[in-house]
Amino acid sequence: MTAAAWRRRLGAFVVALIACGCASDAIVPGIANEISHFPIAPYERHQACATLAKGDRLDYRFDATSPVTFHLYYKVGATFLSPVSRDDVTEFAGVFLARDARRYCLQWEAGRQGAYLDYRIRLLREGDSR
Repeated sequence: MTAAAWRRRLGAFVVALIACGCASDAIVPGIANEISHFPIAPYERHQACATLAKGDRLDYRFDATSPVTFHLYYKVGATFLSPVSRDDVTEFAGVFLARDARRYCLQWEAGRQGAYLDYRIRLLREGDSR
């Protein structure tokens, strides 16, 4: 990907985040946030957010009926940073370690077909081995 293409893509992502009229769910520590068959309309977004302390982890996994764009992101000032980003995926899983205390969001964006989303997110506080 060229630098110009990367800047365009990043710019589109930032504009989408700023103008996001997407649904959002809060993630509660110690309780698995499990959602089944959540509908995302074509070109719409859904996100789930939590405030993490340094050393906290987000254990997440999802399946979608159609390809989605996935971002795990946070904001620093006016800048949105996405340490985990995947395009055109129907499933993905990971454990994200927070290196800094801040609000983090997991976001899914459907394409022209829309999608149904199943996901499970657990917020594990530092030192919690479950």
